[in-house]
Amino acid sequence: MKKLAFASLALAVSISAAEAAPCVYDMTPLPVTQGIVSGITPTGVQLRNGTTVILPEEFLASVRLNQKLAVRGLVSTTTHTVQALALDGTPPVCPNAPKVPRGPFAGSPAYDAIRP
Repeated sequence: MKKLAFASLALAVSISAAEAAPCVYDMTPLPVTQGIVSGITPTGVQLRNGTTVILPEEFLASVRLNQKLAVRGLVSTTTHTVQALALDGTPPVCPNAPKVPRGPFAGSPAYDAIRP
């Protein structure tokens, strides 16, 4: 277990600060899926036990074959698929929060401006 935790920590350290961030939400209640990467797909990885892990794009570039991986995420009830939301660790490592463009809001001077 310590080796797997170290491998997850090593993966988390290999992801630069520009690509990962502290989690905004509490990821600890989510189940942990762990295993060794046996294949890399366009959207994630395949583990040796047959589980498909869908990873955020920020994490996909850092994953290597035969690497130990532990993620927290949503587990499918019908297939062997996990939607990873964070790398397991203390604390868990999450992808950067998406940047949501914010336009004018009702009541602001720019809201009523007509743009060509």
